[in-house]
Amino acid sequence: MVMRNLLAALAIAGTLSAPAFADRRTPEQDMLRQGVRSGAILPYQEMRARAQSSVSGGQMIGSEFDPGTGHYRFKFQRGGSVIWVDMDGRTGREIGRIGD
Repeated sequence: MVMRNLLAALAIAGTLSAPAFADRRTPEQDMLRQGVRSGAILPYQEMRARAQSSVSGGQMIGSEFDPGTGHYRFKFQRGGSVIWVDMDGRTGREIGRIGD
């Protein structure tokens, strides 16, 4: 009974603190936002759509943005394969791919 109460209390505490973490932005997100506002970088949604269209039947399972280069990296899963697609955020072009 004590263990059940402890687990319930921890679950409640975890949900109460979750919004605090959701509000935190990383420096990369701030740099991306600034680049999109200035017109130097294409928006994430547009780049994601371009990458998705290049991986027919793939499901996106992750993404990254490198503010130093302005490159996006999208990670897809298709069947049993993982595919990484690198995109130039300035031009919108695919610049690299790993996997099939």
